[in-house]
Amino acid sequence: MSLRSLAILSHKGGVGKSSIAVNIAVHLAKIGKRVCLLDNDFHGPSIMTFFQRDPEVNWLNEYLLGKETMDDCLQNVSPTLGLSGKLWVGYADPTPESIQNLIRIDQKTSIKMLQNLIKLKKGFKEKPYEIEYLIVDCSPGTGYSTVNVMLATDSSLFIVKLSNADLFGTSQMIAGLYKQLKNRSLVLANLIPKEAIQSDTRKQDIQKLIEKRFTVDIGDKIVEFLGWIPTDFELQNIEFQEAVKHLQGQESSRIIYTLEQPEHVFSTTLIDLIPTLFGEVG
Repeated sequence: MSLRSLAILSHKGGVGKSSIAVNIAVHLAKIGKRVCLLDNDFHGPSIMTFFQRDPEVNWLNEYLLGKETMDDCLQNVSPTLGLSGKLWVGYADPTPESIQNLIRIDQKTSIKMLQNLIKLKKGFKEKPYEIEYLIVDCSPGTGYSTVNVMLATDSSLFIVKLSNADLFGTSQMIAGLYKQLKNRSLVLANLIPKEAIQSDTRKQDIQKLIEKRFTVDIGDKIVEFLGWIPTDFELQNIEFQEAVKHLQGQESSRIIYTLEQPEHVFSTTLIDLIPTLFGEVG
């Protein structure tokens, strides 16, 4: 059984990469696939805010550092979400101590973590996992742990906002990793106002400008610009209301749109892109 793997990255935080990672993983498991989602964002972990984490499950950090087994660091969330397929999740430790430790790792420790990540990927091909899709949410920027994931996956998906700073930073990030990026490099714009891209002509014009910008900055490194994921007032308001509930001490959870609102424009746009993300078109 072949295993398709995707790293989800960004130049900076706050562009929605974790939400995109979760929604892709849940949708694939919803339609019967065997999926693993890893939170490799050790600088600002957030995957656990989408799920009910089993406190008996150890942190992914512990496996990568050689302190725990693979089986002890993965949680099958499929029964809780009512998914027809399987979805295993590996969580990053959100404590300040762990974040500081992994920010400061040296090259020797990084190599050890890469070796364990490759070992983990090989283990996913065996029973009881037999994973078909591996999705890894990475830390922003180009730290050791992020580069490790790029080296161990088939494709790198860079999430950007359409801002001058983020476009420039993302193109420079890809250019700086030119020699290490052996996999496909994809770019997807997120959080785009729906009203701003309703015209096909305007979408095509902006897309050409973005592709030109990346070509100028990166040179002969081929980058595929996939388009945009729209946002609207409904999505923004739901996120805001859930945050207020949390601040008030009420029960709240982050919305997994491909599960709970599959007809929302965020869900439909992302679902349509999934075959391209994994090289399954044609």
